[in-house]
Amino acid sequence: MIKTTHEISSEDGYIKYNFFEIHEDLQGIIADDYYTYKTDEFKKEAYCELMYKKNFYDKYDRDTYKEVYEKYIDNEKFKEKALFIYSIIDYDKYVQFVEENPTIENPNELTISYSILDSVGVKVNIYNIGISDISFVF
Repeated sequence: MIKTTHEISSEDGYIKYNFFEIHEDLQGIIADDYYTYKTDEFKKEAYCELMYKKNFYDKYDRDTYKEVYEKYIDNEKFKEKALFIYSIIDYDKYVQFVEENPTIENPNELTISYSILDSVGVKVNIYNIGISDISFVF
């Protein structure tokens, strides 16, 4: 696993960090600016919303796919997770990864974990996503 941290905020000596644990085989699909997620430097909100619209609202008719809307599209927690994926995964790199890997033998091993760490040593795990989660939102 590749582990990276990046400062999110610092107030009165209390610092919060993004903490990513990325499987080595997924390093090639990570966006160059993934570490800016949830920081003041993050500039991809509009892109992420556009990707969500393209891959869900534009793809599925509400009347035809009522269950998809109930279970996924209208589920705020699902949407947050999808937006997170769009924030850290480079779409073009992902497409290339799929073309080069038509079969994945151990998909459960290909994971990305995102947590928030603080300066007093507390770690809160936010997301554990796998390659199947990534493929679902694209």
